[in-house]
Amino acid sequence: MNQSMFKLADIVLYIIPILLLYIFSKSINNHFKKQEIRIKLADLMVPYLMMGIQILSIQTFNMSIFPYYLIILFSLGMIIAIFLAYKKGEIIYSRFFKTYWRFVFIFSLFTYYSLVGVNILNKLLIF
Repeated sequence: MNQSMFKLADIVLYIIPILLLYIFSKSINNHFKKQEIRIKLADLMVPYLMMGIQILSIQTFNMSIFPYYLIILFSLGMIIAIFLAYKKGEIIYSRFFKTYWRFVFIFSLFTYYSLVGVNILNKLLIF
């Protein structure tokens, strides 16, 4: 069996975020809603996506893109803070962190699946 073939671990790494969002989203959201906590499944998935970005970037490029990812996230936080200060005239921390964390999730999901696509192409081209 060739090294470049897809392994079960690769396939699981590729589909876990979609499965989590599809299968558990409603139950997790209802669970936290009953406890009157405003947490969604997307908020809980960010650490998994960050870990996946680290693993996939090393598998794909033989180096980590995680520092660049963090620089973009921190820059995004500054841009959101400046935008909120300009638009509202003040920065309300709860609104800032909620907005920032949702953008972190969207950017993390986009980065994760971009890496999945590049990883799949990399494996197919080597094979």
